[in-house]
Amino acid sequence: MVDHFRYIFRKRDTFYFSVRVPKLLQKHYVKHRIQICLHTSDESHALKEAQQLFHEVSKQWRELRLKNSTSEFDKYLVTHQTQPTLNEALEVYLKTKGHNRAENFFIATRRNISYLVKAIGDKALEQFTTADASKFRIWLMDEQGLSATSTRRVMSSVKSVFNLSIGELGLAISNPFSSVYIPPKEVTGRSAMPSELLIKLQEKCLKINDEKRLIIALLTDTGMRLSEALGLHKNDIDLDSSTPSITIKEHSWRSLKTQSSNRKIPLVGYSYLAVQKALILSTSDYLFPSYCNSSTTKSNSASAALNTWLKRNLSKDYVIHSLRHSFRDRLRAIQCPSELINELGGWSKSSVGESYGDGYPLSVKHEWMQKICSN
Repeated sequence: MVDHFRYIFRKRDTFYFSVRVPKLLQKHYVKHRIQICLHTSDESHALKEAQQLFHEVSKQWRELRLKNSTSEFDKYLVTHQTQPTLNEALEVYLKTKGHNRAENFFIATRRNISYLVKAIGDKALEQFTTADASKFRIWLMDEQGLSATSTRRVMSSVKSVFNLSIGELGLAISNPFSSVYIPPKEVTGRSAMPSELLIKLQEKCLKINDEKRLIIALLTDTGMRLSEALGLHKNDIDLDSSTPSITIKEHSWRSLKTQSSNRKIPLVGYSYLAVQKALILSTSDYLFPSYCNSSTTKSNSASAALNTWLKRNLSKDYVIHSLRHSFRDRLRAIQCPSELINELGGWSKSSVGESYGDGYPLSVKHEWMQKICSN
């Protein structure tokens, strides 16, 4: 005889019916446990209700095993539920995990899910398969040219959206992105850009003369990190002195990588021209307002957009960070002192002695910077 006490429990003086779905039938259900409020505080009445409900659900299980379900419990079946789509799951994720998170969290997550929609499509979560996950990995690495590290970062974001949505929405599915294999891949695009290609790039950027291209031009003859350039306030720029320069310092909307990153960089060559043009284009207090405001700097979205453009117009061998590698090599080529190279690029000091004093005067930095533009 069935002990129906095991299928009821009391919560705040009200009884509930609760039964776990057999493992072989769980794929048919939205959740692995069926729980129904009995709307009574009377234990004997609750037992009678539980007995009837257990009889009904047992009948459904028998019919499911015979693949002929006609029970009133059909409303609990996956086939009778509207399954959440990927974009609906995204909103659940952002609403649940986005409390007190920076804007970059929302931007990055939306961007990563948009990649999946572009590669696979926006469909119900239960329709995604491990084959889709593998196809998405191939799309990221082969078609978009992402490195293994970047691909792993995107995949991790997508996996998190699926994991939370499966739990929050009680979906009886496994996460197809939980164990996607990311093959080792050499990081490409970090090699220095040859001088003839660099000049071609600089001229093209100034000719197009829009915000994205001026960012690239600014980086070429300054060696700045992308985030440093994007976070520039107009007050950080000095074009009126005898030695035009940019001051790199920490802001509330953009932190710096190291203490050595605080520095002044002379403006020369194409970077000087890029700043002049950017100041004219900018309609806010920030040099590149599309990627910077008083609360955040959108480095990730800028990097994705600029790298895509570089790959299409130059070669898949180069990315934005290549310009920083090129800057260091160009300084080496003119035999610039390594201490000054570190100071110009904001690289960590290579010896204790470098931390003594105030560093090289701006005028000396300017002399060496002029040499790389004429070399």
